[in-house]
Amino acid sequence: MEIESPMQLEHDGARLFATTIGTGPDVILLHPTPVHHAFWLPVAELLADRYRLTLVDLRGHGQSTAGTGVITMTRLADDTHAVLQALQIQQAAFIGCSIGSYTLYEYWRRFPQEMAALVVTCGKPQPDTEANREKRRESMHAAQQPGGLQKFFDQTADTLVGPTAKRLHPEVRAAARAMMDGFSLESMLAVQQGLMQRPDSVSTLETIHVPVCALAGGEDPGSTPTEMHVIAERVPHAEFHLLADAGHYAPLEQPQNMATLIADFLDREYRPQHSARAARETH
Repeated sequence: MEIESPMQLEHDGARLFATTIGTGPDVILLHPTPVHHAFWLPVAELLADRYRLTLVDLRGHGQSTAGTGVITMTRLADDTHAVLQALQIQQAAFIGCSIGSYTLYEYWRRFPQEMAALVVTCGKPQPDTEANREKRRESMHAAQQPGGLQKFFDQTADTLVGPTAKRLHPEVRAAARAMMDGFSLESMLAVQQGLMQRPDSVSTLETIHVPVCALAGGEDPGSTPTEMHVIAERVPHAEFHLLADAGHYAPLEQPQNMATLIADFLDREYRPQHSARAARETH
């Protein structure tokens, strides 16, 4: 496995961070909020002998600064595009979880030629309901009170890590909660506003003509298996897998199972077309 290689670049008023490990065809991984790229490390380390994996800190998360204004899915997609350009990656497979998956829908609308395959984890294509938006407004208000941001992190870790993982592997909840500590109030507010504004991506699904793997957690209240299964129903070339005892942070809860499913999908649906493309370019 190649040693981890970090990079930073300036884009749209923010400093963006990404790190790359492994060798092989390119794979881009986008994490959920309010954690950072290390969320994907347990999975990436299991794939690094077969793929070159670039783990991005989304704007406002980890070592990437927030800049100013709302952190919309459009901005996150544009940021990710800037990372690919900086690394001179013309095409890759993309993996997202939660807001990382929402960003992939937008990326497909903007840069479909760069996407060879998609893995959508715990990221439903439906937009926020009005009830979801009201919950976000309440969370934003509460976070601005004394001690409110830390309470938000505690509640988020308790909600997004599934009950099975919290019971059997409490270190998973602890790891998720620790990743949140560097997330600022300003970033939290900007991200929540962006999540409230994210568009309905159900109609986008029918336009996706590359292979898609949808991975759902049976204990995920935020992107339920029923909501996630719409991806397999609408995308022409899609498959669906359910991790019955996983929550919204399924990749962190079950990295081995997740890596096995992802590797099987990428080996079948991405690696052959990457090899064929590379062969064409050398002749």
